[in-house]
Amino acid sequence: MADKQIVFSDQEQMQIESIVIDKDKDEALRYLTKLVEMIKGHAGHACGTGPIK
Repeated sequence: MADKQIVFSDQEQMQIESIVIDKDKDEALRYLTKLVEMIKGHAGHACGTGPIK
């Protein structure tokens, strides 16, 4: 089983779909960079990184 689970909001799902439909490479790279930062987490945050469990 995976160590982390990513849950996308409806808005995030729509954003991903629009990136795929538009084939926008720059926007896809920006979104993936943000996603990787969310997955990596930050050791200094006592409250966690967001909706990733």
